[in-house]
Amino acid sequence: MKDSHSDNNYTEKILNGYTVLDFTTNISGPSATAILGDLGADIIKIEKIPKGDDSRSMEPSFNKKSAYFIAINRSKKSLTINIKDPKGRKIIEKLIEKSDIVVENFRKDTVKSLKLDYKNMKNINERIIYASIRSYGDIGPLSNNPGYDAIIQAETGIMSINGNKNGKPARVGVSVLDVGSAMWLAMAVLTAVIKKERTGKGSEVSTSLYETGLYWMNYYIEAFQLTGKIPRRYGSEHMSFAPYGAFQASDGYIIIGISNDNLFSRLTEAIKMPELAYNPLYKTNKERVKNRKKLNSLLTSILIKNTKEYWKKILSEKLVPCAVIKDINDVLEAEQTKALNPFQLIMENGREMKVQPVPIAVNGKHFKINKPSPELGEDTVDILSILGYSESDIMELESSGIIKKAM
Repeated sequence: MKDSHSDNNYTEKILNGYTVLDFTTNISGPSATAILGDLGADIIKIEKIPKGDDSRSMEPSFNKKSAYFIAINRSKKSLTINIKDPKGRKIIEKLIEKSDIVVENFRKDTVKSLKLDYKNMKNINERIIYASIRSYGDIGPLSNNPGYDAIIQAETGIMSINGNKNGKPARVGVSVLDVGSAMWLAMAVLTAVIKKERTGKGSEVSTSLYETGLYWMNYYIEAFQLTGKIPRRYGSEHMSFAPYGAFQASDGYIIIGISNDNLFSRLTEAIKMPELAYNPLYKTNKERVKNRKKLNSLLTSILIKNTKEYWKKILSEKLVPCAVIKDINDVLEAEQTKALNPFQLIMENGREMKVQPVPIAVNGKHFKINKPSPELGEDTVDILSILGYSESDIMELESSGIIKKAM
């Protein structure tokens, strides 16, 4: 692993000196602020009393930290506070004054009730960059609805084209809309930072899981407009190419991706059936797509006679795009993973874990994770002390239930 003790191995922190006030919970918002933290911003995570971010209790977990929480709350400070109490509100307003960026993923009515909207923030700090992630956006009949990744995969059509073609619709296994929206928001924040550097003015930026889902569906939307046909599920196959997808070998599955006639010709040579490249049923991609069922059946009858590693070797020698379908352990042990070495070793509650920062290299160097995910309320005392609260003030706030220090 990379030497975590030497900053020479890591790139410059481009957001060094920027403070982010992070009101986000669950997956989408914390993923966005994790990116900003990797880029060097100081992230102050606001957590509710008594249990903090809901993602702490997701499973699997270890010592009150879930895998999700560990993955997307690296390099953050935790301030546990009741923001509805006037004294808690005063603390928040002091933090807004000192912050450069605020990120939230509340529901619209929650933002208004807490008076944490952009207008109120701007009255406190006119240079603030205000960033929000919504489930469905700021307008429309669903704009105030809560939403989760799988729900909005259904709403935006992703589940209609995902899953086995003869089975039921399936969600994409990773939180593609949560993390996708986080990437857009981080990009929007960086755009606002550039504007602020040029003009001195803050901005309001936003995105939503719904818009992200529509964006991921872009070529299906265009295809529907061209053909008038409702896209259907293809499993691991592709609506535009054939053969393309997972094929069964004798001991597992291998995925093959043929996107043009030249690659199909190479495939036919690899399986020792070059005549298929001249067969009128398969000569062009258009014909292969039309006759994919027959072609897939033929290929399966050949591929199932040998192992997945055998076919990977044979196909790779002919430069046919292919891969053995790996599980997580295989991925971590893969030579390509070891060569890229994208993880950093972080100590989480006495356990050494691999955590990946944002996958960006600058001049060949990556960004450094400064610290593991925080314990609940871990930084409450330090943050309040910086704001000018005395030890007796902090004790009073804790006894009143307005804040909670780390256990």
